[in-house]
Amino acid sequence: MAVVSGTVEDTIRRVVDALVVASFEEWSATFIETNDKIRGDVLRSTLFIPDISANLSGCEDRHKVAAYHIVTERLEYFDLFSKPNQTRLPTLLKDYSIVVTNNSESGFSVNGILVTETEVFVDRYIAIHRIASPLDFKTYGRTDS
Repeated sequence: MAVVSGTVEDTIRRVVDALVVASFEEWSATFIETNDKIRGDVLRSTLFIPDISANLSGCEDRHKVAAYHIVTERLEYFDLFSKPNQTRLPTLLKDYSIVVTNNSESGFSVNGILVTETEVFVDRYIAIHRIASPLDFKTYGRTDS
C-alpha cells in the first residue's frame, strides 16, 4: 500500500468527493476512511450524518451538501452542548455555517434539525453525530446574512 502525502486542502477534496458518491448510510465509514493521517494531513472536524432513510437524490449540488455537513473543528457532545444558543459554526462550504441551538429539555439541534445520536464515532481528530434529516445550506448557511 502506497502512502499518499497531502495537504489539508487535499484531504478536504478527498473527503467531500468520497461523501458525494456515498449514501448517508455509508458516510461514517467513508469519512473515517478518507480522513486518515496515513494519506496526508488530517482534517480536525465534525461530521453530521443525516438519518439513513434520507437521501441525496434531487440535490442539485451534492458537493455543497456534503461540505455543509462538515464543521471545521472537532466537537464532542459536551463541546456542542456548551456552545451558547444560536452559535454559528463554520463548515467546509466556504462562507457557510450551521447554527447550533441548545435546549436543556430536548438536547440540541443544528439548523433546527434534531441531533438524534451523539458521538457515533469520536477520536482525537474527528467527531461524528447523527441528525434527523439533511441540512439545507440555502436556509441557514450564509455567514453574511
